[in-house]
Amino acid sequence: MPPIPVLQDDFQKRLLLAAEDYELDRVRVGDGSLAGFTHIVTTRKGLFAVRQGEWKLLAYGQFFGITLRENAVFVFQACNATYDPVSKGRLVRLERDGDSLTGARVIAKGLDNGVHQMDFVDGSLCLVDTYNQWVLRFSEDGDALAPRFPLAKLTERWSCRQQGYVHANSLLAVGDRILLLLHNRWRHTGESSEVLVCDRAWQPLERWRVPARSGHDLALLEDGTLLVCDSESGDVIGTDDLRVRVSPYLTRGLAVGQDSIVVGASRMANREMRERITGTITFMNRSYAIESVLEFPAAPMDIKRLDGRDGSSSEYLARVPWGSHLKTGAAKIA
Repeated sequence: MPPIPVLQDDFQKRLLLAAEDYELDRVRVGDGSLAGFTHIVTTRKGLFAVRQGEWKLLAYGQFFGITLRENAVFVFQACNATYDPVSKGRLVRLERDGDSLTGARVIAKGLDNGVHQMDFVDGSLCLVDTYNQWVLRFSEDGDALAPRFPLAKLTERWSCRQQGYVHANSLLAVGDRILLLLHNRWRHTGESSEVLVCDRAWQPLERWRVPARSGHDLALLEDGTLLVCDSESGDVIGTDDLRVRVSPYLTRGLAVGQDSIVVGASRMANREMRERITGTITFMNRSYAIESVLEFPAAPMDIKRLDGRDGSSSEYLARVPWGSHLKTGAAKIA
């Protein structure tokens, strides 16, 4: 594997490197040791491993959605600016052997840059193509499967004028339901976020209003409470009226384990400046007491536990006895 470059804050230089990576099908991975780290984090400045008090750069590039299987880590990488309509997104599979990343390969490319979160649902790797408002599907080796259209089809890629655009960004399968989080662009519309509830064929059943402004992320607790990041408020909220203050910044990225909850936060920036900003990662215990806050060189996009035992993982929920129990606690609006 090629040596990893120094973490680079020059955005234009990062774009040039990304364009070269895309053309060469190159993934820049450095020291792939995960030993001692608890979580993996995607950002616009690279892929990181973290634990309380420490971060480590694993791979170079702009990474967004992430999900794990026993022998692999799957990440979405945008190889140019996410607001650019040129499709230079790609799906990267990082091979994993225990506490080490041992290799990397591009398994799909030519995807829209605006893909957000992804997860395995019913054996298919599902990517939320946020700006086109559909769900892309692949095998774990990158074979394209039929996409799903649980939301209104758009006549053009996202724009502020597009009617019916909801900025769907997160998904989670719980029991016989698939949930999609609809951000709803609060700053433009004044509308709080919603959860779209679908059956396992991705057919919409109902929508729940949740008290989150520009919400991100979905995770389930053992008692059936659904957690969401209320990004504009810097909080994590639950469908049982739970509200926890986490950060003065925009909360995004949520991982839930048996004894911890980890939340990312990003400093404020206009869309065109988000590739340059920094953030934090907050480590809490299950009583929501903050144990530590890690200053972080990039804005977290998505966070997952390295052990896979994560309430934000659909496959983990499918394995545990409580993983199909969902309390709504939200106002149904449709």
